[in-house]
Amino acid sequence: MVQISIIVPIYNGAKYIKECLEMIINQTFKDFELIIIDDGSTDNSKEMCTQYAKIDSRIKLISKENGGTWAARNRGIDESIGKYIIFLDCDDWYEDNLFEKMYENIKNNDVDLVISGQTNVFVDKNGEIIRKTTVLPNKHNFKTKDEILENYILLREEEIGDTLWNKIYKSEIIKKYNLKFENYKRGEDTIFNANYYQHINKCTVISEALYNYRIENANPVWLKYSESYLDIVSSENDTIVGKLKEWGKYNQVAMQYQATHFTYRIIEYFYRIAYSKSDLSLKSKFKEILKLLDNEEVRKNLDNSNVIGKFHKLLIKFMKSKNVLLILFLVRIKLIYNNIKGL
Repeated sequence: MVQISIIVPIYNGAKYIKECLEMIINQTFKDFELIIIDDGSTDNSKEMCTQYAKIDSRIKLISKENGGTWAARNRGIDESIGKYIIFLDCDDWYEDNLFEKMYENIKNNDVDLVISGQTNVFVDKNGEIIRKTTVLPNKHNFKTKDEILENYILLREEEIGDTLWNKIYKSEIIKKYNLKFENYKRGEDTIFNANYYQHINKCTVISEALYNYRIENANPVWLKYSESYLDIVSSENDTIVGKLKEWGKYNQVAMQYQATHFTYRIIEYFYRIAYSKSDLSLKSKFKEILKLLDNEEVRKNLDNSNVIGKFHKLLIKFMKSKNVLLILFLVRIKLIYNNIKGL
């Protein structure tokens, strides 16, 4: 039996594919299948992957109509035959012992999930590295389901709980409970992981950074947000709060964390509204922000949140007083500062 199924969705990723596949092929751990899901690419991604599949029998290329990353990963799960599953993104970097370390820990510790740290790699528009920050979690060994759920917020506070690519999962559990990604515009990884946590009994966290996550300065995630963004983040928030209540873990700490998480998402949307290349007029930007600040759910989470840093605390003050002009000014200054610093 193949030990690990590596699932990599690709959409127009031609400029990353060679490096991605070479890093996977050259891993120190060799007993894996690589399932590439070409999600309707319009560049030469499919052709490049086909050439690699011809020379390495471990590579399985599946082409489908474009349906989004969530659907591509679900197809990868359906096609997988490995005992364990790892999800990767094609535009990131992986340490050459990533598979080996994750496999050794999940097998030798006889657990249902292994979580590692990661390095966030910030790059400019040319792909040149600006800076790196390493997320190195504390070591943990959770031995019961209740202990895992009790520490769910801790895992998220350590910035390792929600992401996919710093984990190795048991295929048996994913398939037994038919765990799939859902069509959330944001938070699909968070919800998939929450669903997985509630079905496992043992989890190990290792204090190593094995994955390098690319963050493009010129293409921040908030640029992709749509006008229905409030509905998107509300849907994610409602789902996670519902699970915490179902688990009996929606205490004061969980409520504050979730409210803070929600509030940060709203602040991110302010960047999208204030962005200089936005086609919104000043009047429209003003109305959009005021509409958010008048929303009952936004205000409730704002009151329960506990943001970090002088900038965010000042922004919260202006949000509570509905001072839209100062919010726009502050966010624009932050955007200019980040651009100058290359952040």
